Amino acid sequence: MTINRGESINTILPVLVATACIVVIIAGMKAAAPLLNNIFLAWLLAYSISPLPHWLMRKRVPTGLAVLLTLLIVVVGGLAIASLFGLSVSGLIQKLPTYQARLTEVLGSLHNLPFIKDLDVDKVKSLEMFSPANLVGYAGQVLGGIGGILGNALLIIFLVAILLFEFAGIQEDAEKNSVKKNTLMARFQEASKDVKTYVAITGATGLMQAIVNTILLAVLGVDFAITWGVLFFFFNFIPAFGFALALIPPLIIAFLESGWKVALAVGIGYWVFNFVGDNIIKPRFMKKGLDISILTIILSLLVWSWVLGSIGAILAIPLTLAIKNLVTQYTSEVHPSA
Repeated sequence: MTINRGESINTILPVLVATACIVVIIAGMKAAAPLLNNIFLAWLLAYSISPLPHWLMRKRVPTGLAVLLTLLIVVVGGLAIASLFGLSVSGLIQKLPTYQARLTEVLGSLHNLPFIKDLDVDKVKSLEMFSPANLVGYAGQVLGGIGGILGNALLIIFLVAILLFEFAGIQEDAEKNSVKKNTLMARFQEASKDVKTYVAITGATGLMQAIVNTILLAVLGVDFAITWGVLFFFFNFIPAFGFALALIPPLIIAFLESGWKVALAVGIGYWVFNFVGDNIIKPRFMKKGLDISILTIILSLLVWSWVLGSIGAILAIPLTLAIKNLVTQYTSEVHPSA
């Protein structure tokens, strides 16, 4: 049997070219991650809230006014959340001496445990991070970070406004049956249809869990219960690891403030509510609205977190769904009978 080397090269060459293109694109995205994160976050936010201006337009509100009202709601909501976290940070700073005293007491009690009597606990966990000098340094870092966040917020709001106007225009064309399906925005919006479903399902289940968790923390007397509830809602959009990230702060506060029994109650309560939400409620809606496996979720989280950084954890599933739909569109157009 003879091997046609020309046919082998013709078969392998397209694969090699496609692989090289993917590598170049990923490298470019990784280098441009700070800029792309703002663009992708604006796209995700705009597409998530686009049903609101569309609903207002159906109520015969002018397009421009509908978009402006939506932006106003977003800005007011963002300022409210920022104010909540600002007050919480101030409260945490004020209560640091109490937490420091409690932590010192806990570390001191460890000396009495028989299996670590010979271990110098002070060298294992230093309390120098709570010194006034370090707190001033942390405050400076926080203030510097706030400046960067405000700058990004202005850029994101500007991009959201542009995207909302584009989406509103496509909606108007759809109502007039004059949509140009081959335009870039029309294709991108069609590819992002599953993103709206994902955000709706994740947001609804996350909101329910956040409310229940906030009530649990309030009943147990954990400080800043509303803040931890809001934090859980946002971390809920990070698949697989978001729950653990949202649990750590209230668990530590509960332990330092009220002891291990309250901390244990917080951990068990969070786990039960998360189990019900992620393993009973959410899968039922995900199977109806989306075709995405657990393996795809984990791989998407790892890849996009590596390419875009920490923001990639939030964008992982939406970007994967959009790319999947774009590939499906292209395949159906190139091979209509497939």
